[in-house]
Amino acid sequence: MKKSLFFVLISFTLMLTACGSGTQTSGSTTFNHGIAAFINDHYTFYDVISSQDNTSDLSEIYIAEDQTIDQVVVELKGYQEPTNISEKHDMKQVLVYDDLFVIVTEDENDTNNSAIEVASQGFVRDNYQPSFFNGLFAVWMLNNLFGSDNWVNKRQNECQYREDCYGGYYASGGYYKNSDNTRSIRSSTVRGGGPGSGK
Repeated sequence: MKKSLFFVLISFTLMLTACGSGTQTSGSTTFNHGIAAFINDHYTFYDVISSQDNTSDLSEIYIAEDQTIDQVVVELKGYQEPTNISEKHDMKQVLVYDDLFVIVTEDENDTNNSAIEVASQGFVRDNYQPSFFNGLFAVWMLNNLFGSDNWVNKRQNECQYREDCYGGYYASGGYYKNSDNTRSIRSSTVRGGGPGSGK
């Protein structure tokens, strides 16, 4: 009797340990960058999207509850100054950190919230429509960010012949597909608590 109780207790402890470590792992960002870790720790994870051209290039979506775009940008800049920052235009603003783009927009599901998209440079370069950045960055600045003298023109030409150029999370995220056009690469798992809560 004592032996079976002992094994039950050991099994229960191991199960709790496994559950605890699983939660911790799922709560981390895929980006190895300080600003991405800050966003992951302070806002609610909402979704992830993979690039059509390279599935290792990702975009993570977070929700800043009851915070305006201006409030979020102030918090992000307070933690770490971006290398480049756009004007705020059409309810969106972009902060660039080395090889990461942080795009803050109004949450279209709840206008009291803001959405934060953390995307690799490769994801933005290979998937975004250049028109998304109209009023945010000058053409020469966008070309410079991608190390090209004609990224804008080249990408505009590509998007004329493709219906799947990414136009930001709310325009494209819900139905964005991988290049085989057979499966959604969207994940709808919500993780974590509200702003300020650790995960």
